[in-house]
Amino acid sequence: MTKRQIGFLVALAIAAVMPAALWAQVAIAPGARPETPVDVWVTATGKAAGADDKARDEAIAQALRTAVEEACGVFLTAQAKTDDYKAVYDKVIANAVGYVREHKVDSVTVEQGVTVAKVRTRVSTRKFEQDWASIAHTVHQENNPRMVVAIVEAIHEAAGAPSYEVKENGKVATIVESFFLAKGIQLVDANTAAKAQKRDILLAAIKDDVDAVASLGARFSADVVVVGKAVSKFGKELRIAGQTMYQYTASLNVRVVQSDSARVLAVESFGPITVNTMQRGGEDKALDKLATDCAPKLLVSVIEAWRKRANVSKTVELSITGMDFNLWKTFKAEAEKIRGVQAIRLREITQDVANIDIEYRYDNEGLADRLTELKAVKLKVTEITSNRLRLKTE
Repeated sequence: MTKRQIGFLVALAIAAVMPAALWAQVAIAPGARPETPVDVWVTATGKAAGADDKARDEAIAQALRTAVEEACGVFLTAQAKTDDYKAVYDKVIANAVGYVREHKVDSVTVEQGVTVAKVRTRVSTRKFEQDWASIAHTVHQENNPRMVVAIVEAIHEAAGAPSYEVKENGKVATIVESFFLAKGIQLVDANTAAKAQKRDILLAAIKDDVDAVASLGARFSADVVVVGKAVSKFGKELRIAGQTMYQYTASLNVRVVQSDSARVLAVESFGPITVNTMQRGGEDKALDKLATDCAPKLLVSVIEAWRKRANVSKTVELSITGMDFNLWKTFKAEAEKIRGVQAIRLREITQDVANIDIEYRYDNEGLADRLTELKAVKLKVTEITSNRLRLKTE
């Protein structure tokens, strides 16, 4: 028997007796791509103020997040020196529970009014690293989209259907906006625009008018509008330990709309969640819990939708000063040859200002570079945003 054959038989023998869990801890050679995610078991502790079920849930959630951070600690240390570390970290860790494949609560105790949960967690480090790379790419290539959040709420019914209220500072929208801001997302300041415009977006949300939502979002100079409907209502009475409790449910449907093209980037549903109260009138509490629970997931959904958007052509609005119809035809013939240009459409020419839509595969800066390199029409960029370019002829 040759040495090679002996070595092969030894390897088979080791594989037969090695515990399955140990395989997950075997080091992977640099550049190797395992077929299944690399999982790591971590025991972590989480704490939350209080001694009720809410505190218990919060303590467990904190333990899960801590477990993800510990399991991915080596990877995070390697990323810490990058310029975009903080922005990427906040977005990835917002979905910490998404990297938990399973968990077991070892113990939950209350110490001086603080609930302490000890949880054993299996974390997918491979998925964590893949999501990190994906979001880092989005931050680098596309930057964070400027957003408007427009969510209407209903806590009453009329004629058997939810009766939505048009409020600029609704509970769900306010909580979602606060979470997004804390994670570094750029929100358009509604106070800089007429309140009537924000009200118009909310009215369009009630009517499910995507085109109007996109058009109004563009007036705010927003790249994306997060538009949705939240419903909270009474569910049923409960008898618990001789006490009468009232159960309320809440749910949220959301669409992520790209302002420049009215393209729906994502559709998400959250809930229903339930809240039990000792008194009637728990609709607002249910909305609070709904918004708090869904905000991290909604952030991940928006970022993922924005990332996928980068893989398809997007519509860029051009405004070119000094262009008449004859020059437009010359421009069109040459611009159509630019790599990444999918289509060019003339919207209007008014007083030598041509408004043009271009479907382009790559980023706006690249498009600006290509347009200023045209031979037949000499152009200079005067303004650039994520969705628009202003140019003038030279």
